[in-house]
Amino acid sequence: MTIGERIAQKRKENNLSQEALGEALGVSRQSISKWESDNSLPEIEKLIAMSKLFSVSVGWLLGVEETEQRAEADEGGAAESAPEDSGELSEQQLKMVEEIVSRYIAAQPKPQTLSPRRRRIVKVCVVAAAVCLAMGLFWLSSQMDQMENQYNNLQYALDRVTDSVNSQINGIGSRVEEILQSQNNLTADYAVDWVEMDIPAGTVTIRAWAVPKTYREGMTATFLAVCDGETLEIPAELTEGQTFSATFDCPLVDDIQVSVVFLSGDTRETQFLQDFYSLYTETVPEIDLDDIWCFDEATIEDGQLKIPANVLNYRILDTNYYGESDEVTAVTQVKVGLFKNQKLVAWGEPIEKPSNYHGFEGWDFVQFDPVSLSVEQGDTLCYALVVTDQYGRTTVRGGEEYAVAASGQDGEQAVPEEDENGDAPSTRVPNALETTGEVNYYRYDDPADWGLTGY
Repeated sequence: MTIGERIAQKRKENNLSQEALGEALGVSRQSISKWESDNSLPEIEKLIAMSKLFSVSVGWLLGVEETEQRAEADEGGAAESAPEDSGELSEQQLKMVEEIVSRYIAAQPKPQTLSPRRRRIVKVCVVAAAVCLAMGLFWLSSQMDQMENQYNNLQYALDRVTDSVNSQINGIGSRVEEILQSQNNLTADYAVDWVEMDIPAGTVTIRAWAVPKTYREGMTATFLAVCDGETLEIPAELTEGQTFSATFDCPLVDDIQVSVVFLSGDTRETQFLQDFYSLYTETVPEIDLDDIWCFDEATIEDGQLKIPANVLNYRILDTNYYGESDEVTAVTQVKVGLFKNQKLVAWGEPIEKPSNYHGFEGWDFVQFDPVSLSVEQGDTLCYALVVTDQYGRTTVRGGEEYAVAASGQDGEQAVPEEDENGDAPSTRVPNALETTGEVNYYRYDDPADWGLTGY
């Protein structure tokens, strides 16, 4: 008799349905059905519960004991024959427990093994599932790529629409500005041009004319030329077509602003016409100075700045000033100096190109001897070009500027502050100097500003 048959027998003897037995044991009716059909085995605690419920031993339920042992002993017989309870299991009882456990384990349903045919079917199914998964991933990837392309196309179209709208807005804004300016203009037409430069004299000739939008009988006009802060007033001549015109000379400087003033009775009206930038600069020879890393080996000790021997190089570039002439301003003399706070420290001596310089065709070289000078925090140093051209003009063009480190001691310095563009100048000389970020290549200073005389 199997375990399931024994459970079913005792359930029926106790007039219990499967559902009632399940409620007594705390399991479902389906579990009782599986036990009785030997499809599953009750847990140990359920076997113990059933042995108490049916008044049989666990061994009988498992088929270890063939004779039912009732919990209720026969009247008068059980008490006399029962062995003394010593609190320990006898050898016979231990063997009984081992037998019960082994029977219980043996009664557990064995895992089903697949036949070779079923294993092949499983393998085929696994491979098919993997192929389907790979195809699904490929399809999903293709869909994602397609969606990304659609998004990019949509973004491109949106950008085009945005650019078109911005362009239209800007166009409308420019047109409105032109209309407003036209309405506010005092002139119907005008023109301002420079026609000639006299470099030795340091002058530029400018021709200007203007037609008032509303001409009144007896109206006069004057042209104003502001040249680096100096204002010139030039009376205009009334010519054909109610046009006021004038040709005049101005100092050759980098900033010239020309305006016209219309005078009618007590009314004085002024309109800005034209400005000119860099006219003087365009006539000055352009020279490149290679002064990068020139203070790399400089050191400071006890307030003494020591600069070892240095070699710098420069080259003269061809520069034509704007105008009808193709004349190039020639350079007659170039000197390179080391300056502290824009005061000369030492001149460099011209030398031939050193053997360790390769290339550098068209460059000139100067040698500086070692220098030791007293410095304080905030002192600035740089190398500068002093250039004299064919017209006798001498200008100073400073290179990159360095300042004595904040502490004035080796290994310590302040970080350079950001410039107006938000950029922090790079620090190239951590032991002594820090760059200020000031580069004076495009300044054409008067030698007197650098403490130079005789130029």
